[in-house]
Amino acid sequence: MAAKPCSQPLKSNPFITYRDPMTGKWIVVNQNLPKAAEQPEVAAA
Repeated sequence: MAAKPCSQPLKSNPFITYRDPMTGKWIVVNQNLPKAAEQPEVAAA
């Protein structure tokens, strides 16, 4: 089966990755989250 070229433009990557210099682990952040999802809920005590 031959590959068929696509005429649509590529979408931009919604994720940002960076490496934590202290642990060496890769961190993935979704930059297209809604504003409400970015702020953690504060539970009542």
